[in-house]
Amino acid sequence: MKSASVVEGALLGDAICLGPHWVYDQEEIARKIGRPDRFHDPISQYHPGKKAGDLTHYGDQLALLARHLREKGRFDLAEWAGVWRAFWENPETISYRDGATRETLTNLQAGIPPEQAGSASHDLAGASRIAALFLLDWPEDGSLFKACRELTEFTHRNMKVASVAEFFARVVQSVQGGAGIPEALESAGGALEDERLNAGLRDGRESATSAKPDAEALVRHGLSCDVDGGFAGVCHLLLRYPEDSLTALAENAKAGGDNAARGMLLGTAYGAAGRLEHLPDEIAGFRGWV
Repeated sequence: MKSASVVEGALLGDAICLGPHWVYDQEEIARKIGRPDRFHDPISQYHPGKKAGDLTHYGDQLALLARHLREKGRFDLAEWAGVWRAFWENPETISYRDGATRETLTNLQAGIPPEQAGSASHDLAGASRIAALFLLDWPEDGSLFKACRELTEFTHRNMKVASVAEFFARVVQSVQGGAGIPEALESAGGALEDERLNAGLRDGRESATSAKPDAEALVRHGLSCDVDGGFAGVCHLLLRYPEDSLTALAENAKAGGDNAARGMLLGTAYGAAGRLEHLPDEIAGFRGWV
């Protein structure tokens, strides 16, 4: 089922996190980011040239992919690899080149084919671009899941990260079919084969029903880029705030760390669920972006 709102949610989840992205000191974030549910200039050194309302390098790649899929009407890995490579080789591109990007780009430039060029990164961010695939019609579920894995493994050749991409594709499908977010997470969890990811879903479920503040729970799960902790953190927020997207996105942003990767997956789920209706005027412009 086509859905531009899925992309809009993911982009919103990314943009809200630009200000405190990759800042691990929550007290610093509290001092410098007055309203975590608004856009802010970056307070770290990782996003030079960016300003409030811009996207991180994760969001830049999602926006690029969305435009590409709109133009082509299909997902072809070789075509996407060419567009992606041209973006990063353009000297006018203002976007952070993280380790996965640099390694993948080096491999492509060395002649390695796109299906083998991905980095060894195990970062959650590798799964964060799947929202754009919901701009297309798919003949059957298997084709969508295969595309999610191909897209993820293009830059992150890690089975666990690819499994998270498929997991959230299943969540989106379930939500679009009428399930609530908690039910969609449980349903998608039935297809998880990796025990660490199953444990992450269980941990997220437990912390979501505990008395722990979100910041404390996300620290416990892990604020770094690693897929295990990030996945558990996303599950925690979706299960604690299944109908309150703005609170979840704000809590995620002010927790810090790799909040942009988490935020994009949060926004993907909330966009699928139609939970972007009551956004403040300052950020509501993301509706209708795609």
